[in-house]
Amino acid sequence: MDTLFTALRVAVSLAVVVGLLWFVQRKSVRWARKKTPEKIFVIGKQSLGSKAHVVIVEADGTRFTLGVTERGVSVLKSRDAVTFADELAAADDEGSEKVVPFRLALGPVNAGGFMESITSPETWKKAAQTLRTPK
Repeated sequence: MDTLFTALRVAVSLAVVVGLLWFVQRKSVRWARKKTPEKIFVIGKQSLGSKAHVVIVEADGTRFTLGVTERGVSVLKSRDAVTFADELAAADDEGSEKVVPFRLALGPVNAGGFMESITSPETWKKAAQTLRTPK
């Protein structure tokens, strides 16, 4: 009977220690994240070869185009980061023609007479008829 209580006591102690380690690990990850906020964001990356890349990063409101090779990093271009909303406001302030959404600017799309909804039976009939006709 004493062995059962000893084994039970060891199992409970082990569970408490593992739980305490898990708790400390989770909290340390959160504390580390709060202390070091990201100030540099990678906007895009394009590979130019096996060991050369062009990377666009944003830091403190400035976008940098960087050339990255295995020997070093060089700044190719830098400019202030401009958002799409800022571009629209600037275009509106300059008195240019009214900015319209891209879909409206193109007008309705008519690709082979399929103007109905995808759930419409007429659309499916036209699709089947198109597939049946020889080319």
